[in-house]
Amino acid sequence: MNLFRTLRGAAFLGLAGAGLSGCLNAPDYSTTPEIEFRDVKVTRIPAVNGNVGRDTLEFVLGFRDGDGDLGLGPEDLAKAPFNTKTGGHNNRGYSYNYFIQPYKKNTVTKNFDFYVTPALPPFPAGIVGEYDSQYPRLNGADGRAAPLKGELRYKLPLSLDGTVFSPGDVFRFEISILDRGLHESNKITTSEVTL
Repeated sequence: MNLFRTLRGAAFLGLAGAGLSGCLNAPDYSTTPEIEFRDVKVTRIPAVNGNVGRDTLEFVLGFRDGDGDLGLGPEDLAKAPFNTKTGGHNNRGYSYNYFIQPYKKNTVTKNFDFYVTPALPPFPAGIVGEYDSQYPRLNGADGRAAPLKGELRYKLPLSLDGTVFSPGDVFRFEISILDRGLHESNKITTSEVTL
């Protein structure tokens, strides 16, 4: 009889636990994406045998979004507003959804100054948003609206040939992202990175 009561009690606890897990509510995140800076990693390829040195910066951001409409896939890029070339952040169109603005440390003032590629004749100076990019869909092909939380990693390769970036340059980066509902996240600033 004790064995029966024990089994019946265990079954009851198991069913109660299963019932409680079905009652858990989804997290209540804003439909405007929120990001946080986690890390910036540097992978160095030194200059050897006449080849220019290169650094690849990998930015690691934590993110959360209430409806999970993060990233762009080929089906998104084929239609408006994502196939436009104007409008949006930095007026470069809506196909960009990862915004990255460098700030270079001034060796005299020690302040971080807004940075665009300097003019290198015959090439003109860079433009605001020249480092903006794109990240793919994060919620799968079905695109169902559901809270989404995770980590977003982005790699930015830089050539250290001395024309735009040089070994020893110190930068910080301001980053934000855009969702498919055209909501822009908060802006984060990375830690210092020495090239």
